[in-house]
Amino acid sequence: MSGVVQGIEKAISRYEKKGTNFFALYCGNDKFPVINGLNGRYEEMSDCVDELKEYFEDITPDHKKIYSIVYYENAVKPDAKGKIQELQAGAVKFVTSNPEQIQEYYNGYAQRQQNYVGNSNNAILSKLEAIEQKIAIDQEEEEVNEPQGFAGMISGLVNNPEVQSMIANLFIGALDRFMPLKKETVAINGFDDNKLDEALMILKKHDPELESDLMLLAKMAESNPGQFKFLLSMLRK
Repeated sequence: MSGVVQGIEKAISRYEKKGTNFFALYCGNDKFPVINGLNGRYEEMSDCVDELKEYFEDITPDHKKIYSIVYYENAVKPDAKGKIQELQAGAVKFVTSNPEQIQEYYNGYAQRQQNYVGNSNNAILSKLEAIEQKIAIDQEEEEVNEPQGFAGMISGLVNNPEVQSMIANLFIGALDRFMPLKKETVAINGFDDNKLDEALMILKKHDPELESDLMLLAKMAESNPGQFKFLLSMLRK
């Protein structure tokens, strides 16, 4: 963020060196200040600094929210519409987080993303393992007489771009169910697992390398999103 001071202490110090007693503190794009000293009610600069420090005592550091200390040469008075016509003498824009807190946030974000991916992969693999076990039991209990050439037909379908698009769509559905975005834990309660199980079981019967194929689709979504969206568009036609 160009021109934005990082940290409350640095921002107040900069204002103290260059500012005046006629100031107002704004939060983000708010039109009304959270601290208003434009009428000259603070006699000394130390009073202004104390007021600013007191306001931020209970504020949680946030590197995304920008504050502004706007100051004028003399006392100002808004017009009937609440607008100030006088030119500013200066302003200090800043975020409450200091550089160390910002770096700590991004380090924590990277760790949360890593945990999210690990938990997500474990959820999918566990689900597929359970489906594999069920398929093995079903195959032992029933006698299946497949017509000659059926396996080749299935292999051709799996390699068909439209079928691959269907698999990609199912994979996205699985991600939405098992790995809701912006959550650090995986929650699958409340979803219709029966339909998802049925779809994955059908695919597993005809694709012995379903886990690898799903992972390939996931990597395609990351490395080649255009191709991935193309596959989805084929399914949705």
